[in-house]
Amino acid sequence: MLIILKQLAVLYIFLLVGFAFGKSKSDQASNSKILSFLLVNLFLPAKVFNTFARNFTTSYITEHSKTVFFSLSLLLFLVFFSLSVSKLLTKDKYEQKVYRYSLTLSNYAYMGYALCESVFGESGLTDLILFCIPFAIYTYTFGYAMLTDQGRSLKKLVNPLNLAILLGIIFGLFEIPLPEFLNTALSSSSACVAPISMLLTGITLSSFSLRSMFANGKAYILVAIRLLLIPLLVFAFFRLLGLDNILVPAVMMASMPCGLNTIVFPKLFNKDCSLGARLAMLSHLFSVITIPFWLSLLK
Repeated sequence: MLIILKQLAVLYIFLLVGFAFGKSKSDQASNSKILSFLLVNLFLPAKVFNTFARNFTTSYITEHSKTVFFSLSLLLFLVFFSLSVSKLLTKDKYEQKVYRYSLTLSNYAYMGYALCESVFGESGLTDLILFCIPFAIYTYTFGYAMLTDQGRSLKKLVNPLNLAILLGIIFGLFEIPLPEFLNTALSSSSACVAPISMLLTGITLSSFSLRSMFANGKAYILVAIRLLLIPLLVFAFFRLLGLDNILVPAVMMASMPCGLNTIVFPKLFNKDCSLGARLAMLSHLFSVITIPFWLSLLK
């Protein structure tokens, strides 16, 4: 438990620093675009590629052959579960979409990858990335369309992160060596993911009024479902089935706070993202308590 708390504290220090930077300088949020660009197009793909290239072997595939099947099953459950819950919480169609997205997709990449590697090592990170592949595909197709009303597009799947997964799988399976200087560059880029992702989270949340973030009662209900009920259902399901090699990545994904794309995607088309920001703020705040609890059950 102490290790988990220490790693979580490190991540949230960067989040608070980012939040403070954003509040102290009004133009900080716009300047954060370069951080977002580097994180999405360089640092995160470098970590994903490096992790898969080093760990995705034929023996790994044999051991984790069921992972994607159960991941896809969980995704389908969350899609229908979130649809039912969102209709109970509100009649507003756009609010329903934000609730659906927030219950289906957590902050498994920016926050989850960094925390998982810190607590469970590189092998744990490999398991989480593999488990989250169906969720990543859903994010850039149905999730993107849901929040922007732009329609689903397969072109969104051709992005640096997905390409890094594909190349990492190829390099790992065929054990293709890389020059030492490239390994060093990849390791250096990978090390930037945790601080940059949490700084970006803090800066993004800082652009919204704190008072307004705590003013919606329904948001507390959704956050409770996101941080307590969903991880409980996931933990109970995989533990009862005895799928211990899938239990860790499944609970890691399920226990993360609401993702930031409920802010990022609507902003691309000047849509209201205040509800998404409220859910992100509250869930990141309360996850300081809930994440250590869930991860302590996995150690």
